[in-house]
Amino acid sequence: QWEWAGPGDGSRSRDEMRALDALELDSDADFAAIKAAHRRLVKETHPDATPGDEAAAKRFKQVQAAYDVLKKAEERRLALGETGGT
Repeated sequence: QWEWAGPGDGSRSRDEMRALDALELDSDADFAAIKAAHRRLVKETHPDATPGDEAAAKRFKQVQAAYDVLKKAEERRLALGETGGT
């Protein structure tokens, strides 16, 4: 009832949940899945791969921003010694 971030175990922030949505991932995705999705989406939307496509360039920036949010969150978890259940 009080899950403000949507599905998941409550260990992710609202920004992390939005970033996962941007990378087309479920809320329980591990960092390996995040990296794989990031690579896949970057290859699809990179401005050099899609010259002149403004929508792809905008999506590329969104993917990059989402990955940055999730990478910083993972670095924080590692610094605090949290393993995320693994």
